[in-house]
Order: sequence, then structure tokens, then C-alpha cells
Amino acid sequence: MSKQLIKQVFGVPSLETASRIDDADSVARAEAAHYRLTARMRELEQQFEAKASELRAAFLAELAAISGAEAE
Repeated sequence: MSKQLIKQVFGVPSLETASRIDDADSVARAEAAHYRLTARMRELEQQFEAKASELRAAFLAELAAISGAEAE
């Protein structure tokens, strides 16, 4: 078996170190993308819940109007 000699130049990371840095950067970018997705999904869920609440209130008001009209 031949051993591969890695020549390290002062101040320059080895290829293995550079590869690990690239991998870590990729993971960090993926985590940031996931965070943005989660934040946007939460925002969308809040918008949905607000709209659903408005629709429920309108429905209940309509039912109350129907009940009031029948009571008269």
C-alpha cells in the first residue's frame, strides 16, 4: 500500500480540511433554508387561521340572524 503524502502550505488548509469546511457550509445553508421554510409555513398557518376565524364568525352571525328571524 502506498501512502499519499499531503503537502500542507503554510496558511492554506489541506484538501481534506477544505472539503470538511465545504460540507459544513452546505449543512449550514441547508439548515438556513429549513429555518426560512419553517418561518414561512408558520406565517402561512397564521394567515390561514385568521381567515378561518373570520369565516367562522360570519357563519355564526348568519346562523344568529336566521335564528333571530325564526324567533320573530
